[in-house]
Amino acid sequence: MRLSERFTAMRRWARPQHVVIALSSLLVLAYGASTYLTLERSHHQTMLDAVTTVESMTRSIEIGANRAIFEADMTLLGVSQMLEQVLPDRQLGDPSVKQLLRQLNDQNLVVRNLFIVDNTGREVNNANSTSGPGQDDSRQPFFTAHEDEILPALYIGPPARNPLTGTWTIMLSRPLLRGEKRIGVVAAEIPISIFANFFKSVVTTNATQVALVFDDGTLVASDPHQEELIGRKLSSVGRILGRAKAQPSGVDHHTTGVDGQEQLTSFRRIPGRSMVITVSRDRGAILARWWQEYTASIAAFILFAITASILTTLVVRGLNRQQQITAGLRTSEDQIKRQSALLQLTLENMGEGLSVFDRDGRLVIFNSRFVELLDLPKDLGNATSLYEILEFQLTRGDFGNSEPDIGVQERFDRMFRDLPVVRERTTLAGRTLLIRRQAMPGGVVSLYSDITERKAAEQRMAQAWAQAELANRAKSDFLANMSHELRTPLNAIIGFSELLGCEHLGPMRNARYLEYAHDIHSSGHHLLSIINDVLDMSKIEAGKLEIQEADVATGPLLGAVTRMVRERARQAHVDLVADPPAQEFVFWADQRAMRQCLLNLVSNAIKFSNEGGRVVLDAALDEAGRVVLSVTDNGIGMSPADLERALQPFGQAQAATTRAQGGTGLGLPITKGLVEAHGGTLEISSNPGRGTRIRIILPAERTRTNHEPKIAAQA
Repeated sequence: MRLSERFTAMRRWARPQHVVIALSSLLVLAYGASTYLTLERSHHQTMLDAVTTVESMTRSIEIGANRAIFEADMTLLGVSQMLEQVLPDRQLGDPSVKQLLRQLNDQNLVVRNLFIVDNTGREVNNANSTSGPGQDDSRQPFFTAHEDEILPALYIGPPARNPLTGTWTIMLSRPLLRGEKRIGVVAAEIPISIFANFFKSVVTTNATQVALVFDDGTLVASDPHQEELIGRKLSSVGRILGRAKAQPSGVDHHTTGVDGQEQLTSFRRIPGRSMVITVSRDRGAILARWWQEYTASIAAFILFAITASILTTLVVRGLNRQQQITAGLRTSEDQIKRQSALLQLTLENMGEGLSVFDRDGRLVIFNSRFVELLDLPKDLGNATSLYEILEFQLTRGDFGNSEPDIGVQERFDRMFRDLPVVRERTTLAGRTLLIRRQAMPGGVVSLYSDITERKAAEQRMAQAWAQAELANRAKSDFLANMSHELRTPLNAIIGFSELLGCEHLGPMRNARYLEYAHDIHSSGHHLLSIINDVLDMSKIEAGKLEIQEADVATGPLLGAVTRMVRERARQAHVDLVADPPAQEFVFWADQRAMRQCLLNLVSNAIKFSNEGGRVVLDAALDEAGRVVLSVTDNGIGMSPADLERALQPFGQAQAATTRAQGGTGLGLPITKGLVEAHGGTLEISSNPGRGTRIRIILPAERTRTNHEPKIAAQA
């Protein structure tokens, strides 16, 4: 049968309504199938876009949070290195250490305050000028975390309120080392608002929750801010934390939020930290536009099935809807590009060189500072491999004569071994670079810092220190020589004045001459005492003080000192009391030095006591078996500033224009030097207007036992 005949037979069989029904049915079915596929594809694409968005935000927040912790950690390491290299001989409470903490704190935008705690847990210094040291932190987690620690690891503490400002903060700490010995703990206080503000800058979509939590679920910071939940363990993140232990990052499509809504959650574990970043969006908010599209499609499908006249309108609306989806995709792509550009801009403004190589040696991320510091070709790109860079540097001679036999392959392999590593290298241009290399998931990240100026400053400081030592030694030698030269004629003056005062060669006719002779004799003895003090101080400073050690009994020692100053106390109307121990004991020391120390302390106590005052001299053994000799008075006392001046050679507690007593200002420094020559310590507690107590504490090994017969023989 011909084709025309078949067409004629079909027209006879199929009536118009059948054709319309069939076509309508086919169109409805085709449109329905098309609508279903479109909705399914849109739903899938919407969820993919949401996953991409939350993952991008999670990566950005993880980088920012890790950078904040890294900057604080670098500051802590900087404190430890500066104390060891720049201020190796300074005490932790020294003002120069406080100045160092202030400078480092001012250079860091993350840290609110830096402070140092000694090994006993006492805060000895901080960068905050409004608060003073002395706080007991021995039970604080940031201190106790390093008690049994061998390696100097970073400790990140839980959120806590600052007692002064009432704001939430976390504490970061590291052990403070000098050489291989721990001398304390250095800690940094970081406001939680640093993280919260950064969250706000990264979050670009609505109905999004960001949380920074510890591995145990403790909330550190969040956006939106939830004050009542900070520092508490969140039960809603238990499932996420379980997954974070198995993998460094991921996405959970079905989590339940605090408000009970189903959420899409992206998480990333911060490398090297016990912290996890979570970014969550309500699935309802994610699919809000899709549900609108779904409702419109169903309505269009129903209208299309009812009447064919709306077909054109539905097609137009479908095309318009497709354009909206495409526009949304373009917006998402532009947003990702802006975030990538922001990340690259951040890297370019770091001030340090940065490079990231993957495990295959491909250069993944770098900034221009990295190219500048290593003087690499300007056309360096992501296609460049580590092997090519090392080959270029080796050919140019960047590694000099250091390890010339090591080839490119060995250097390539060593790049990924023995991490983390910190080392210095001098470039051909004369720059000194500090290179810090750290392993990261899938590769290795390196930071390059130009420390040329800092190394030069360290050399200048070392030279200045050597010159100061030479000047101090020359001063001590000069004082010692001059003291010896002055004592010879001074002894003659004392002798002749004593001869004249005693009138051995006959009486003087004029009584005024006899008075002058006594004045000369008294002044000579005073000047000789000053010269002897200067000579002793010179010996102490030059390290040439020799002590003649023997058994010293406490009773005779206190008695001798009391007899020598009793008349001076009587003239000053001061009550002098010697309180010997209930049970006599003997210790091993230089008797003359101990007597001189007590005479200096008792003389000062009498000198600075008011009429009717009281000075008590006693001796005892403490619980550790150490010898404790103490002098206590209720005189004028000293402020901390006065005490600091009094311990300096030729310094006195009161200013020269206001002090009521004379003296060379060598009594306390000489006493301190003599005590330290015995391995002991000098402890001073004083308050203005309430008196002073000074204790000489000698080591327990100097205490002698079972010497009663020897003491009796000496008596």
